[in-house]
This record gives sequence, C-alpha cells and structure tokens, in this order.
Amino acid sequence: MLTILCVDSDSQRLAQIKQDLLPLSARLSVIEATNLQQAEQLILQSSQDIALILCAQTLNDGDAISIFKRSQCNLMRKIIYAANPCVKLLTDCINQGHIDYFLQLPYQAQELTHIVQTQMSSYKINHQQHSQLHSSIVDKTCLLDKPELSSPSDFQDRFLDYSLYSDSELSNLVIKSLYKVLEEKDEHNVRRRYRANHLLTREGEKNRFLWFITEGEVLLKKRNAQGETQDITIMQAGTMVGGMSFLTEEAAFSTGITLVKTEVLKVDNAIFSQIMQSNSALLAPFTNLLLRNFNRRLQHSISTELALQETLQSLDAAHNQLVESEKMAVLGQLVAGVAHELNNPVAAILRGSDTLITHISTLLSYDTKSEFSLLAQKTLQQGLTLIPLSTSEVRQRTKKLLATVKDKKLAKQLVNMNLDGVNIPQENNRNFQESVSLLSKYHQAGTILRNSNACAARIADLVKSLKHYAGQDSEKCAPTNIHEGLEETLIIFENKLKHYKVIKEYQQLPQIDCHPIELEQVWTNIISNAIDATDSKGTLKISTINLPYDETPSIQIIIEDDGPGIPEHTRAKIFELNYTTKREGNFGLGIGLTICSQIIKRHNGFIEIESETDQFTRFIITLPVFNPYIESENLSLRTN
Repeated sequence: MLTILCVDSDSQRLAQIKQDLLPLSARLSVIEATNLQQAEQLILQSSQDIALILCAQTLNDGDAISIFKRSQCNLMRKIIYAANPCVKLLTDCINQGHIDYFLQLPYQAQELTHIVQTQMSSYKINHQQHSQLHSSIVDKTCLLDKPELSSPSDFQDRFLDYSLYSDSELSNLVIKSLYKVLEEKDEHNVRRRYRANHLLTREGEKNRFLWFITEGEVLLKKRNAQGETQDITIMQAGTMVGGMSFLTEEAAFSTGITLVKTEVLKVDNAIFSQIMQSNSALLAPFTNLLLRNFNRRLQHSISTELALQETLQSLDAAHNQLVESEKMAVLGQLVAGVAHELNNPVAAILRGSDTLITHISTLLSYDTKSEFSLLAQKTLQQGLTLIPLSTSEVRQRTKKLLATVKDKKLAKQLVNMNLDGVNIPQENNRNFQESVSLLSKYHQAGTILRNSNACAARIADLVKSLKHYAGQDSEKCAPTNIHEGLEETLIIFENKLKHYKVIKEYQQLPQIDCHPIELEQVWTNIISNAIDATDSKGTLKISTINLPYDETPSIQIIIEDDGPGIPEHTRAKIFELNYTTKREGNFGLGIGLTICSQIIKRHNGFIEIESETDQFTRFIITLPVFNPYIESENLSLRTN
C-alpha cells in the first residue's frame, strides 16, 4: 500500500483532507505532519513507502520547498496548495521542477481525489521505469567514460534513459561530468567564480556565451513597457543562463546578475563544440538538461500568462465594482438635495390645486360674453404667460398709477396683472375694488396653472436625469451630444448650485462617439469636487470648444471653479487610487478622479488640470470626435 504524507500547520484542514481522501483508503494510507521537522523525520523513516506529499505552501516554521529539495523526495509526487499563493515562490518551484501540481483553495473533495489518483498513477509509472533503469545502469557516470556512441539508435536510447532522471539528479550528473572533462585541461578558463552583483548577460545586447551555474544564484531581470526593470526569477545550481540567445545568436532576452558568490562554466560556441567532441557521451545528458531548462522557462511563461489573465479578470471585476461603488456614493450625497428639490415643486402643485378648487366654481359662474368676462379671460391668459416684473419696475409703475387709483394695494395688484393702463368694467353692481379683486382671482388662477406646469416639468427633468444617471451604458458607443449630458448633470446638482454663479459658454459641437453615462460620471465627479472645494458658493464655469482642424478632430470640455486651487505637489497625485483632498466633513473615497481618468483614457482622450492657489482650478478634458478604439453602434449598423 502506498502512503500519502499531508503537511499543514492547520490541524482542522488536515482532518478535512483526511476525510476527503477516505474513498481512496483501500489503496492508500495517509500520514500527517504539522511542521517541517516532523515531516522531514517521516520522510527519512518512510521514504520507501511515501509516494506523494500534499503540503500547504506556507507553514508556521517555513515553506514547503525546503522538504521538497531533499534527495529522498526525487521520485515522490509533490502537490502544493494555498488560498493566496506566493507567485514568486510558485515561479521558482516551476522553474526548478520542485512541484508537480498546484491546488487552489478552496477545493472540491472530488477534485482532490481525482488529482491524487492521477499523481499516484504517474508515480507508479516513474517508479517502475526508474527501478528498471537502475538495474541496467550500475554507475551513472561510467557512461561518460565510454568511447563515442556507435549508432544513432544508441544515442536515442541513451537520450531517453536520461529523461527519466529528476532535475537535480541530471544536473549533478552533468556538473560532475563537466568537471571531469575540465580537470584534465581548462586552457580556456571555462570554470569561473564571481562575486555578488556580477553581470553575466545584459538585456538587448548580443550574448556569445552559455552560463552553466554550478554553485550560487543568478537573478534574471527584464524591462517592462514603461522602461522599469523588474525581477523575473532566480536561477540556481544546475540551471543555465543565456541558453536561448546562445543557440539562436539573438540579443539577450533578460539581464542576468549574480546574487551571491557564484561559480559558473562559461563557454562560447567553439569551446562548447570542443567539450562535446572530446566526450560525445556527454551530449545526451547535456542536451536533455538544456531542453529541461527551456521547458521550465516555458512552463514559467505559461503559468505567468495564466496568472496575469486571472489577475486582469480580477482587476476588471474590481474596477467595475469600484465604479458602481463610486456612483452609489455620489448618488447618496445627492439624494438629500434632490429630495428637497422635489419636495418644493410638489408642495406648490398641491397648494395651487387646493386654491383652484376653491376658485373654479366662482369663475365659471360669470357671463363669458360681457366686457368684464373678456377682460377676465385675458387676465387669466396673462397669468399663464406673463413674465414676472422686477421689484423696481413694480414700484415705479405703482407710484405712477396712484395718481388715478388712490389705493396703493389696488394699484400694485393692477400693475402685477399688467392692467395699469386698462379700463376696468364695473358690472353686476360691483364697485371698482370688487372688480379688481375678481380679476386678481383670474390672474392668480393663470399663475397657479403656469407654476404647476413649470413644477411638473421640473420634476420630470429631475426624474429623467436621475434615471439616466443611474442607468447603464450600452456595450457599444453611440453618437452623443455632450451638451445634453452636461445639462443633465447640472440638473442633478441644481439644489447645490443655487448659491453659485453658473456660467455656460458652449460652442456648437459635433456629436462624438462615446459612452454618455460614463462621461456623465466624469462631469458629476468634477463638479462635485468643485462644490466641496468652494464651500457651496462661488462661480462655476463650463465651456466647450470644437477643434475640427486638429490632426484628429476633437472637442474640449473645460470645468472651472474659483476655489482655493490645488497645490502643485498635490496635482501630481490627484488621479492616484485612494488619494483624496476632501476636507473633514466631506465624503471622499479617493477613487472618483481615478475612475474619471480611466473613463477618459478608455475614450482615447486625456484629462489635464490647471490651478493657481486662491484663484481657480480648471479641468480640461479632450475627447476625439471619432473613436476607433471603442465599438460604435453606427459602425455596427454600417457593417451589417
């Protein structure tokens, strides 16, 4: 019966793993260890029986790789599991061939048993082949003392034999063999020792050497798209540096630098050929090892690519969540103001409706053919359409009318109804005061209807803007009038902007390809920041500029406030994630402007900021009219 060694500092998880492996208990036994020391003792005592090690990536007293490097573990199958794996450690494991499988936590019980069964089958095959090989080859190194191979088939058999060795076994064999060759004659000084920080290869420069590491560590570095140098992996004894560029004669893919005192075998093409020709039996294990190095690097690249794809998917999901969080946060700020704004027109409509109910029966009881009735209808119409007069004009016209109408209150009523130059008919035994009072009711009815219509329209605009803002954009962009989005955003903020002087300087703009709701989020964040920065009073200026004659036709939206400005040292940080300049008492997640910047970049535009302390802050957003980087609904229609 084969044995599985489970190693984990978490005793509860160990118990769960044993429980999940019960279906395999007829063929496998499970032993457990809670720390590295206990695991090492079990390996030394039971190395012949242990077929598989199942280990947490990190333990309380170290990491799993320390036990995997033991020679007793060469044939064992090794599985690491973790919920949040250390990417660098996994990269090194893959590069060095120390693990056979990585299991992401949490796992399903069926998944675990399937993986264990697969790895155990692989162990049985390898163990059988290894036993057969050792029975036919007594001394691994004696093969290298034999004369040249007699036939191609002999080389093929020998090559396949070496493929059954572990990485460490094959590396030790090749190192020992190379040293044996160089003991007799090292006229080219192939064996080199370097201190830490010695440069072996330089990225982008031609490399003429193959560096075979026999002792020490070499760090590989590479520049990213931004020109910054990043660590790739650490190469250890038994691996090679510069192999690909050495064989293809291309520029080095990465920079290799020693981390500690390191011993290498440095060979160029000529020396490499001499060594291989001097002992052709070395060709099979060396070629096998070279291919393994390339394979490990390929595995590392594939694993890194998969990890990057998962990371990008996670980032996309996190970004979408941040966008929605920021949108809800801004909406939460606006809810109180919008509720207050809705409450006022609704109350006005209700009050006006009550008054109309009282007046309507009286108004409809009068003869509509009399001179007074005609004037009353005209007065009602004026109430519906008349633009309110300024206080100074009312005062001036009332004073003039007092010469004929001795009552100041009646005179003011006539002026407000625009009847100060009209003869007032007196019918049905009504005196002048009663006639003016009745006409005032007609005018009041018209005014109430006008105000009700205005309030209803205002509510409709607010609801439309909120529904639009809280909606979602189509996956495809659409030709959009930027001014409509700006106006809808200003409607959202109307309650907060009532103490502001809002200046709008709009040029005639073409419709642009964009996601309009995303852009409205940009306007919302910038205007909200301006309101917070100016303590809810001041001047807000919004301008638009058409730039049709640029190399790429574009438009600009400029949003400027007269607040305290943004210091120069702060300007460079305001688009960074989690950075906020909101003062105490103002809500700020530090993600609003980051999202704004991402939205503008997605639209192939850019956002700039200009500011002077105690004078102004100005955001300048430039957007292309035609956007080839996001799919357009018009383009889709044209191509269908």
